[in-house]
Amino acid sequence: METVILITSTYNGANYLPAMLDSIRAQTWPKIDLYIRDDGSRDDSVNIIRRYQQSFPEGKRIILINDADNDWANKGSHQSYRYLLSRLGDADYYLFCDQDDVWLPAKVERAVTHMRQYPPETPVLYVHNYYVCDADLQIEHTLPDRPGVTPEEMSHISLANVIMTGTWGGVGMAQGFNRTLKRLTFDSGEITPSVAVDCWISWVVAGMNGALLYDSEPLAYYRRHPGTFSSGDAGGLLRYRDWVRHMNRHCSNITDGIHDYRRLYGNRVSRQRADFLALFDSRSRLRKFFYPHRLRNSLTDEIAFRLLILAGKI
Repeated sequence: METVILITSTYNGANYLPAMLDSIRAQTWPKIDLYIRDDGSRDDSVNIIRRYQQSFPEGKRIILINDADNDWANKGSHQSYRYLLSRLGDADYYLFCDQDDVWLPAKVERAVTHMRQYPPETPVLYVHNYYVCDADLQIEHTLPDRPGVTPEEMSHISLANVIMTGTWGGVGMAQGFNRTLKRLTFDSGEITPSVAVDCWISWVVAGMNGALLYDSEPLAYYRRHPGTFSSGDAGGLLRYRDWVRHMNRHCSNITDGIHDYRRLYGNRVSRQRADFLALFDSRSRLRKFFYPHRLRNSLTDEIAFRLLILAGKI
């Protein structure tokens, strides 16, 4: 039976951790290791994790890695996940997990079933649909269906569009990946702290011509707390203002990510992708502004993105 590791970083999640951990305990896949790193919580998160360590059924384990290195510092979400990824055991498949989400019982089993259709040497990223909910898990909507991408089709995907879109391959809580993609993505070299791991794994599977599997079945409740950012909640000029504010926060993710990507994979990608990386790793605003290929999917986003380039943000 294939081995599965779940990965989560917790921070002041005491209000929601029990529901998440109960949903992991209820998974139909019988053999799961849940690796947790607490990122300096000041609430009861660690005590909750320790109680669940004692009550998980046979075959399912919670591994609190802070116990191994006695490092309880607050590193921030991106850095905490990278630190955690560097200390995982070996497994056939991996899935990210947010501290405040709730999984349906068949999530891990469906993820494994989907990913095993490719041979182990193929880099595979699995993404599932989910219920977008309020803080009380009242369902608001699900995501529109999207096609998967085979390795053959991936060679025609624009790496520029993938990177500029950020979470082109889905958000972390909906992602699963195989051992080959894990090693390729997170064991190839250091990544700048500002680069988000869910974006990074999407970029790597695209640039390395792996497979993207999309499961249209909603398999988790994605909890949105009061104050959660979404530019889609505004309209008109407010929508544009919020979009720009959001993009400003992510520009370092993109620029640092391009620099890291070129350093780690620049000699392994196609000529067109290498040329894109070289250009956007440079300071040539005008050449980047007139890049001849589409960066974003909508015309409005494309115009706004080009303006960000002229402003020196990207």
